[in-house]
Amino acid sequence: MDDQTLFDVKNAVEVMSKALKLFAEKITELMNWYHINQDTINEYLKAFGNLILWRNAVNRLSENQIVFTEQLSGDMIEKVNKSTNVDEFILEYYTENEEKCLRNLVERCGTAERVIAYKKLYPQIVIAAEMGCFQLACLGLFSLEDGILSDIVNQPKNTSFKKRMREIEDKINNKIPPSQTDLKVFAVMISIGAFQETAFGNSDFDKPEPSYLNRHWTLHGRSHRDFTKMDYIKMLLSLDALIFMANLAERIEEKNR
Repeated sequence: MDDQTLFDVKNAVEVMSKALKLFAEKITELMNWYHINQDTINEYLKAFGNLILWRNAVNRLSENQIVFTEQLSGDMIEKVNKSTNVDEFILEYYTENEEKCLRNLVERCGTAERVIAYKKLYPQIVIAAEMGCFQLACLGLFSLEDGILSDIVNQPKNTSFKKRMREIEDKINNKIPPSQTDLKVFAVMISIGAFQETAFGNSDFDKPEPSYLNRHWTLHGRSHRDFTKMDYIKMLLSLDALIFMANLAERIEEKNR
């Protein structure tokens, strides 16, 4: 090995040694920073992990046309994510303990001013459901939501559910900073968005009837599906969500006047 080669090797080793030393220093700094901020980092990772679980639960509910209008607790999130059949789990949730949660939902919707304005329609819907006539109950709820939505946006001639719903969503999105919006609002908005895509989306009559709730097939008398208690609960939840969002939009407008 000549002197030049030996010199080059020596320089290369020195450069590598300095690089390794600098790398070791940076690793040490990083580890020190981690140990100092370990509790904060763990809290962040836990919160981030919980947010992923929350979003997964909201997605599972939304995929089944369920607009869950109550606050999603950690226990509820875990049960939704672990459930092999989300519809059955939510049905059990609303019908256990002598249907306590279902009765609360029915009463909450029934005492809303926008529902009371339609006088006897809602009580007749509830009676139909109590008699097991779930198709009639769902038919009535589709009509009721259509009317309430027209009242909210004050557009009697507009029959597009999506366009009218978007007006309410825009009032919320444009006025409330994300930092002031709790997860319940996000969950309802995500789920109602998914619900309107299927329940209020167009569906051609020359194609097979969809397995999910669809206003087009129901109101035009083309549906041959079996309507269930779970269908009724889904429609009630969508009504509850509509009322919740309308009230929220009104509060925002009043606050910003």
